[in-house]
Amino acid sequence: LIWDIGTSVLNLLIMLFIYIILAQSWNLMGGYTGQINLGLAAFFGCGTLVTHFIWKAGVPFYLAMAAGGVAAMLLAVVIGLPTLRLKGMYFGIGTFALAEVCRIVVGSTFHRMLKMPSSYVASYSLVSRYYVAFVVAVLAIVIVYLVTRSKLGLGMVAVRDDETAAQVTGVNTFKCKVLALFISALLAGLAGGVFAYLRLSFHYIFMMFSPVWTFEPLMAAIIGGAGTLMGPVIGSVFLVILSEIFALKLGEAHLIIFGFLFVLVVMYFPHGLVGSIGRIRQRMSGVGRRISRDR
Repeated sequence: LIWDIGTSVLNLLIMLFIYIILAQSWNLMGGYTGQINLGLAAFFGCGTLVTHFIWKAGVPFYLAMAAGGVAAMLLAVVIGLPTLRLKGMYFGIGTFALAEVCRIVVGSTFHRMLKMPSSYVASYSLVSRYYVAFVVAVLAIVIVYLVTRSKLGLGMVAVRDDETAAQVTGVNTFKCKVLALFISALLAGLAGGVFAYLRLSFHYIFMMFSPVWTFEPLMAAIIGGAGTLMGPVIGSVFLVILSEIFALKLGEAHLIIFGFLFVLVVMYFPHGLVGSIGRIRQRMSGVGRRISRDR
Protein backbone atom coordinates (compact mmCIF):
# COMPACT_ATOMS: atom_id res chain seq x y z
CA LEU A 1 0.00 0.00 0.00
CA ILE A 2 1.12 3.55 -0.72
CA TRP A 3 0.59 4.45 2.97
CA ASP A 4 3.48 2.15 3.94
CA ILE A 5 6.00 4.00 1.77
CA GLY A 6 8.29 6.44 3.53
CA THR A 7 7.99 10.20 3.16
CA SER A 8 11.21 10.55 1.18
CA VAL A 9 10.14 7.89 -1.33
CA LEU A 10 6.71 9.50 -1.71
CA ASN A 11 8.33 12.87 -2.37
CA LEU A 12 10.61 11.26 -4.95
CA LEU A 13 7.67 9.59 -6.72
CA ILE A 14 5.69 12.83 -6.79
CA MET A 15 8.65 14.66 -8.32
CA LEU A 16 8.99 11.81 -10.82
CA PHE A 17 5.37 12.31 -11.91
CA ILE A 18 5.93 16.07 -12.23
CA TYR A 19 8.95 15.43 -14.46
CA ILE A 20 6.94 12.98 -16.57
CA ILE A 21 4.30 15.68 -17.15
CA LEU A 22 6.95 18.28 -18.04
CA ALA A 23 8.87 15.87 -20.27
CA GLN A 24 5.66 14.99 -22.14
CA SER A 25 4.97 18.72 -22.46
CA TRP A 26 8.40 19.38 -23.98
CA ASN A 27 8.17 16.24 -26.13
CA LEU A 28 5.00 17.46 -27.81
CA MET A 29 6.86 20.51 -29.14
CA GLY A 30 10.44 19.27 -29.40
CA GLY A 31 9.93 15.59 -30.21
CA TYR A 32 6.80 15.58 -32.37
CA THR A 33 6.75 19.08 -33.86
CA GLY A 34 10.50 19.70 -34.08
CA GLN A 35 10.31 23.06 -32.28
CA ILE A 36 12.98 23.29 -29.56
CA ASN A 37 11.11 25.13 -26.82
CA LEU A 38 13.51 26.49 -24.20
CA GLY A 39 10.84 28.46 -22.37
CA LEU A 40 9.02 25.60 -20.65
CA ALA A 41 9.92 27.02 -17.22
CA ALA A 42 7.75 30.09 -17.88
CA PHE A 43 4.63 27.94 -18.33
CA PHE A 44 5.50 25.78 -15.33
CA GLY A 45 6.10 28.82 -13.13
CA CYS A 46 2.91 30.49 -14.33
CA GLY A 47 0.88 27.39 -13.47
CA THR A 48 2.50 27.19 -10.04
CA LEU A 49 1.96 30.86 -9.22
CA VAL A 50 -1.65 31.09 -10.45
CA THR A 51 -2.64 27.83 -8.76
CA HIS A 52 -1.10 29.00 -5.47
CA PHE A 53 -2.92 32.33 -5.39
CA ILE A 54 -6.32 31.03 -6.54
CA TRP A 55 -6.19 28.09 -4.15
CA LYS A 56 -5.13 30.43 -1.34
CA ALA A 57 -8.19 32.59 -2.10
CA GLY A 58 -10.43 29.67 -1.14
CA VAL A 59 -11.15 28.15 -4.55
CA PRO A 60 -11.06 24.30 -4.55
CA PHE A 61 -7.64 23.02 -5.55
CA TYR A 62 -8.74 21.21 -8.71
CA LEU A 63 -10.32 24.38 -10.09
CA ALA A 64 -7.22 26.34 -9.09
CA MET A 65 -5.00 23.85 -10.90
CA ALA A 66 -7.19 24.03 -14.01
CA ALA A 67 -6.93 27.83 -13.86
CA GLY A 68 -3.15 27.48 -13.66
CA GLY A 69 -3.17 25.38 -16.82
CA VAL A 70 -5.37 27.90 -18.64
CA ALA A 71 -3.13 30.77 -17.47
CA ALA A 72 -0.12 28.94 -18.90
CA MET A 73 -1.95 28.65 -22.23
CA LEU A 74 -2.65 32.39 -22.19
CA LEU A 75 1.03 33.03 -21.49
CA ALA A 76 1.79 30.85 -24.52
CA VAL A 77 -0.12 33.39 -26.60
CA VAL A 78 2.20 36.14 -25.35
CA ILE A 79 5.41 34.13 -25.63
CA GLY A 80 4.60 31.72 -28.42
CA LEU A 81 2.85 33.67 -31.14
CA PRO A 82 5.77 36.10 -31.68
CA THR A 83 8.48 33.42 -31.41
CA LEU A 84 6.77 30.80 -33.59
CA ARG A 85 7.55 32.99 -36.59
CA LEU A 86 11.21 32.16 -35.89
CA LYS A 87 12.74 28.95 -37.18
CA GLY A 88 15.29 26.49 -35.82
CA MET A 89 17.37 27.50 -32.85
CA TYR A 90 16.17 31.09 -33.19
CA PHE A 91 12.84 29.85 -31.83
CA GLY A 92 14.64 28.20 -28.92
CA ILE A 93 16.65 31.34 -28.17
CA GLY A 94 13.52 33.50 -28.37
CA THR A 95 11.51 31.31 -25.99
CA PHE A 96 14.43 31.11 -23.55
CA ALA A 97 14.86 34.89 -23.57
CA LEU A 98 11.17 35.54 -22.92
CA ALA A 99 11.13 32.93 -20.14
CA GLU A 100 14.06 34.70 -18.50
CA VAL A 101 12.16 37.98 -18.75
CA CYS A 102 9.27 36.31 -16.90
CA ARG A 103 11.65 35.06 -14.21
CA ILE A 104 13.17 38.50 -13.69
CA VAL A 105 9.78 40.25 -13.61
CA VAL A 106 8.35 37.76 -11.10
CA GLY A 107 11.50 37.93 -8.97
CA SER A 108 11.34 41.72 -8.80
CA THR A 109 7.58 41.79 -8.16
CA PHE A 110 7.24 39.24 -5.36
CA HIS A 111 9.73 39.95 -2.58
CA ARG A 112 8.05 38.11 0.28
CA MET A 113 7.82 34.40 0.89
CA LEU A 114 4.58 32.86 -0.39
CA LYS A 115 2.86 30.58 2.09
CA MET A 116 -0.55 29.08 2.66
CA PRO A 117 -2.72 29.64 5.77
CA SER A 118 -2.19 27.33 8.75
CA SER A 119 -5.45 25.47 8.00
CA TYR A 120 -3.94 24.20 4.73
CA VAL A 121 -0.83 23.02 6.58
CA ALA A 122 -2.88 21.20 9.23
CA SER A 123 -4.73 19.14 6.59
CA TYR A 124 -1.60 18.42 4.53
CA SER A 125 -1.40 14.84 3.24
CA LEU A 126 1.47 13.59 1.12
CA VAL A 127 -0.58 10.57 0.01
CA SER A 128 -3.22 12.79 -1.61
CA ARG A 129 -0.41 14.67 -3.39
CA TYR A 130 0.89 11.37 -4.71
CA TYR A 131 -2.47 10.42 -6.22
CA VAL A 132 -3.01 13.85 -7.76
CA ALA A 133 0.46 13.79 -9.34
CA PHE A 134 -0.10 10.24 -10.60
CA VAL A 135 -3.48 11.05 -12.17
CA VAL A 136 -2.16 14.20 -13.89
CA ALA A 137 0.87 12.27 -15.20
CA VAL A 138 -1.41 9.59 -16.67
CA LEU A 139 -3.64 12.33 -18.10
CA ALA A 140 -0.61 13.94 -19.76
CA ILE A 141 0.36 10.64 -21.39
CA VAL A 142 -3.21 10.09 -22.61
CA ILE A 143 -3.43 13.63 -24.02
CA VAL A 144 -0.14 13.23 -25.90
CA TYR A 145 -1.30 9.82 -27.18
CA LEU A 146 -4.59 11.22 -28.50
CA VAL A 147 -3.00 14.34 -30.00
CA THR A 148 -0.20 12.51 -31.81
CA ARG A 149 -2.65 10.04 -33.35
CA SER A 150 -5.01 12.71 -34.59
CA LYS A 151 -4.94 14.81 -37.75
CA LEU A 152 -3.14 17.49 -35.75
CA GLY A 153 -0.49 14.95 -34.78
CA LEU A 154 0.12 14.05 -38.42
CA GLY A 155 0.54 17.73 -39.19
CA MET A 156 2.98 18.15 -36.31
CA VAL A 157 5.15 15.28 -37.53
CA ALA A 158 5.03 16.70 -41.06
CA VAL A 159 6.28 20.05 -39.71
CA ARG A 160 9.09 18.27 -37.87
CA ASP A 161 10.19 16.22 -40.88
CA ASP A 162 10.07 18.99 -43.50
CA GLU A 163 8.10 22.17 -42.86
CA THR A 164 8.45 23.43 -46.44
CA ALA A 165 7.19 20.16 -47.91
CA ALA A 166 4.32 20.16 -45.41
CA GLN A 167 3.28 23.64 -46.55
CA VAL A 168 3.38 22.54 -50.19
CA THR A 169 1.08 19.60 -49.44
CA GLY A 170 -1.48 21.91 -47.82
CA VAL A 171 -0.64 21.56 -44.13
CA ASN A 172 -1.26 24.72 -42.11
CA THR A 173 2.11 24.55 -40.40
CA PHE A 174 1.66 27.66 -38.26
CA LYS A 175 -1.66 26.37 -36.91
CA CYS A 176 -0.06 23.02 -36.05
CA LYS A 177 2.76 24.73 -34.17
CA VAL A 178 0.40 27.07 -32.31
CA LEU A 179 -1.90 24.25 -31.18
CA ALA A 180 1.07 22.11 -30.17
CA LEU A 181 2.42 25.01 -28.11
CA PHE A 182 -0.94 25.62 -26.43
CA ILE A 183 -1.33 21.96 -25.41
CA SER A 184 2.31 21.83 -24.29
CA ALA A 185 1.79 24.96 -22.17
CA LEU A 186 -1.39 23.48 -20.66
CA LEU A 187 0.51 20.36 -19.54
CA ALA A 188 3.36 22.43 -18.10
CA GLY A 189 0.84 24.62 -16.26
CA LEU A 190 -0.83 21.53 -14.77
CA ALA A 191 2.60 20.29 -13.66
CA GLY A 192 3.05 23.65 -11.95
CA GLY A 193 -0.31 23.17 -10.25
CA VAL A 194 0.81 19.81 -8.88
CA PHE A 195 4.01 21.44 -7.63
CA ALA A 196 1.98 24.18 -5.90
CA TYR A 197 -0.08 21.44 -4.23
CA LEU A 198 3.10 19.69 -3.06
CA ARG A 199 4.93 22.79 -1.76
CA LEU A 200 2.72 25.06 0.31
CA SER A 201 5.38 27.75 0.74
CA PHE A 202 8.00 29.27 -1.54
CA HIS A 203 10.96 31.22 -0.15
CA TYR A 204 12.26 32.31 -3.56
CA ILE A 205 9.39 32.88 -5.96
CA PHE A 206 11.62 33.28 -9.03
CA MET A 207 12.85 29.67 -8.61
CA MET A 208 9.51 28.51 -10.02
CA PHE A 209 10.71 30.02 -13.31
CA SER A 210 14.24 28.59 -13.09
CA PRO A 211 15.70 27.20 -16.36
CA VAL A 212 16.06 23.90 -14.49
CA TRP A 213 12.36 23.31 -15.18
CA THR A 214 13.15 23.55 -18.89
CA PHE A 215 16.43 21.70 -19.28
CA GLU A 216 15.88 18.71 -17.00
CA PRO A 217 12.57 17.69 -18.67
CA LEU A 218 14.30 18.29 -22.03
CA MET A 219 17.07 15.90 -20.95
CA ALA A 220 14.51 13.35 -19.78
CA ALA A 221 12.69 13.42 -23.12
CA ILE A 222 15.90 13.12 -25.14
CA ILE A 223 17.35 10.35 -22.96
CA GLY A 224 14.15 8.32 -23.15
CA GLY A 225 13.48 9.08 -26.80
CA ALA A 226 12.04 12.31 -28.14
CA GLY A 227 9.13 11.79 -30.50
CA THR A 228 7.96 8.62 -28.73
CA LEU A 229 5.13 8.26 -26.23
CA MET A 230 6.98 6.34 -23.52
CA GLY A 231 10.38 7.95 -24.04
CA PRO A 232 9.69 10.85 -21.62
CA VAL A 233 8.45 8.37 -19.01
CA ILE A 234 11.56 6.19 -19.18
CA GLY A 235 13.81 9.23 -19.42
CA SER A 236 12.18 10.80 -16.35
CA VAL A 237 12.71 7.61 -14.34
CA PHE A 238 16.33 7.55 -15.50
CA LEU A 239 16.85 11.23 -14.66
CA VAL A 240 15.09 11.39 -11.28
CA ILE A 241 16.31 8.08 -9.85
CA LEU A 242 19.92 8.43 -10.99
CA SER A 243 20.05 12.08 -9.95
CA GLU A 244 18.87 11.11 -6.47
CA ILE A 245 21.43 8.30 -6.20
CA PHE A 246 24.29 10.45 -7.49
CA ALA A 247 23.30 13.37 -5.24
CA LEU A 248 23.40 11.13 -2.16
CA LYS A 249 26.72 9.53 -3.09
CA LEU A 250 28.60 12.37 -4.78
CA GLY A 251 27.05 15.61 -3.54
CA GLU A 252 27.44 18.57 -5.90
CA ALA A 253 29.73 16.52 -8.17
CA HIS A 254 26.70 14.51 -9.29
CA LEU A 255 25.80 17.29 -11.75
CA ILE A 256 29.06 16.77 -13.62
CA ILE A 257 28.68 12.99 -13.66
CA PHE A 258 25.09 13.16 -14.84
CA GLY A 259 25.98 15.68 -17.53
CA PHE A 260 28.69 13.31 -18.75
CA LEU A 261 26.22 10.41 -18.85
CA PHE A 262 23.76 12.57 -20.79
CA VAL A 263 26.43 13.31 -23.41
CA LEU A 264 27.20 9.58 -23.70
CA VAL A 265 23.53 8.73 -24.20
CA VAL A 266 23.16 11.40 -26.90
CA MET A 267 26.34 10.19 -28.65
CA TYR A 268 25.66 6.45 -28.59
CA PHE A 269 21.84 6.44 -28.43
CA PRO A 270 20.85 9.44 -30.60
CA HIS A 271 17.26 8.19 -30.82
CA GLY A 272 17.01 7.76 -27.04
CA LEU A 273 16.60 4.55 -25.11
CA VAL A 274 13.16 3.72 -26.54
CA GLY A 275 14.14 4.55 -30.13
CA SER A 276 17.39 2.58 -29.88
CA ILE A 277 15.64 -0.48 -28.45
CA GLY A 278 13.11 -0.32 -31.29
CA ARG A 279 15.88 -0.15 -33.89
CA ILE A 280 17.70 -3.10 -32.29
CA ARG A 281 14.50 -5.13 -32.42
CA GLN A 282 14.03 -4.28 -36.10
CA ARG A 283 17.57 -5.38 -36.88
CA MET A 284 17.18 -8.60 -34.91
CA SER A 285 13.90 -9.41 -36.66
CA GLY A 286 15.56 -8.68 -40.01
CA VAL A 287 18.42 -11.03 -39.17
CA GLY A 288 15.90 -13.68 -38.08
CA ARG A 289 14.02 -13.41 -41.39
CA ARG A 290 17.25 -13.73 -43.39
CA ILE A 291 18.27 -16.82 -41.42
CA SER A 292 14.87 -18.43 -42.00
CA ARG A 293 15.15 -17.72 -45.75
CA ASP A 294 18.61 -19.29 -45.89
CA ARG A 295 17.20 -22.43 -44.33
